[in-house]
Amino acid sequence: MASRNVYNDTKMRVAVSSLKPRGRYRVELKNVTTGENKTFTANSIGGKLQKTVVFRGGGVTQTTVRDSKGRVVKQTAAVGTAEIDCCIAKLVHDAINCTCKCNKCNEDLKRAETIYLLLQSAKHEAQILGNIDMANDKVLKAKELCTEVCACGC
Repeated sequence: MASRNVYNDTKMRVAVSSLKPRGRYRVELKNVTTGENKTFTANSIGGKLQKTVVFRGGGVTQTTVRDSKGRVVKQTAAVGTAEIDCCIAKLVHDAINCTCKCNKCNEDLKRAETIYLLLQSAKHEAQILGNIDMANDKVLKAKELCTEVCACGC
């Protein structure tokens, strides 16, 4: 099963295989970071279910697929990074174009590296280890680092 963010984290694409052919399933999306939820039903075709829905998936999103009796069939998590990726790009741009005559230029680049590593770790926590709370903590820390403002000040 895979769920992933598409279109700048404004939609979620859910793809599930190894299901009962022509089965009816309820898919629950829960954005752990923002608290947003969405539920929809879909039929499997040939044992596969694929659907893209409008859902703000920035942060950590848990996807749960339930059968017609309410039993969990599949569960996964995805980390949407579009907003934070923009922050990283801005920090790198600022570091490259920095005109300070001290070590302050490296601070933006070091912060971009830290944010990037937090996101990579969050993806691993969510998708491989299934530890959604730890992944969410890392995403929130990355967002926090993005909102800090630096100036030359040397």
